[in-house]
Amino acid sequence: MHIRPADLADIDTILALDHTYDTDHVWQMSGGSTLTEQNTTFRLSKLPRFIQVQPSHDVRTLRRVLHKCDWLWVMQGEAPRDVLGYAGLAIVPWQNTGWVPALAVAPAHRRKGIATQLLRAAIAQAKTDGLHSITVDVPTKNFPASRLVQSRGFVFSGYSDTYYAARDIALFFAYRIR
Repeated sequence: MHIRPADLADIDTILALDHTYDTDHVWQMSGGSTLTEQNTTFRLSKLPRFIQVQPSHDVRTLRRVLHKCDWLWVMQGEAPRDVLGYAGLAIVPWQNTGWVPALAVAPAHRRKGIATQLLRAAIAQAKTDGLHSITVDVPTKNFPASRLVQSRGFVFSGYSDTYYAARDIALFFAYRIR
């Protein structure tokens, strides 16, 4: 296995990956406001059983997201077109930051450190490009992804209600480049 820059031939393989995930936890939002205060709390809730969640983006949207990335890497398996996972990084120059709009690992290869290695590639590129931080957005239902990024040094930095096409909430996690 090794990480390499993706090429156009990898796009269809990436789009064909199974992007569903299983979770038994979700982040639930509550909040309130007055004229002088805004509160929002995210509380982790355990579900009574595992559920399988569909990806936040359909194939058409994901294709557009991938084409907007300045950098796109794949974790290659044994065969040349064996894509085990991928990550994209889009540069936001006016904020001197990067955004990881696409990160996924094929189900059979999850929990083997592939996503961690792909995030490291994005962080290394951000350092090379002189960026101050990178941000990842995670749906509130994707507890495995939120746990991953938090365990890799990303910290909660905000949210957006109805961010995804299905009107799900996005949690934003930022990593400060040192």
